[in-house]
Amino acid sequence: MTDYNSEIGKWLAEKRRKRGMTQQEVADKMGHTRTAIHYWESGKRTIYADAFLEYCKVIDANPSELVEKLIGKKQ
Repeated sequence: MTDYNSEIGKWLAEKRRKRGMTQQEVADKMGHTRTAIHYWESGKRTIYADAFLEYCKVIDANPSELVEKLIGKKQ
């Protein structure tokens, strides 16, 4: 069984780092704490759809890439 929180978190962290952004920068742009960003990226907390889409917007990532990746792992 796939741990989706962990998979989503790893993907977000990877995309954030590729953009050269820190967790604090993302947190500031989203209006969340750095701790919330850390929990999402580590898979310790579920990131809900609205926050996920906002996070993707902040880091300029295409959310459909993650969906395709997760579907590919399931097959």
